Amino acid sequence: MPSRSNPNVPTKAKRKTASVLKGKRKHSQRLANSKVKKSNPSQTSQALRQNAPLSRKKARKMGKKDGYVKQRKELEKYLESEIEMKDLISDEVAQEVDKLAGQKAEKMEID
Repeated sequence: MPSRSNPNVPTKAKRKTASVLKGKRKHSQRLANSKVKKSNPSQTSQALRQNAPLSRKKARKMGKKDGYVKQRKELEKYLESEIEMKDLISDEVAQEVDKLAGQKAEKMEID
């Protein structure tokens, strides 16, 4: 029997590996059992995540994405619509400007 002060005790390593193997075995059994029980699709982890409320960070990200989608749609509508070129000056104002320009031209000829 090795002394208690000897750090190279062989039984310690055996116990450790046995417990690790036991834990791995239980974990794999749990996974196998859960796979069999997941016949109901509404209780899958993906379905649970979709129904869970969003965190604030995720909500902000989704809000930004929604904003970008709206911007793209507005831009597409704008590009698809027909753009009409309008005069800066209305017809009535344009006629008055022409009259004033004609009067100035007459005065210049007289001078």
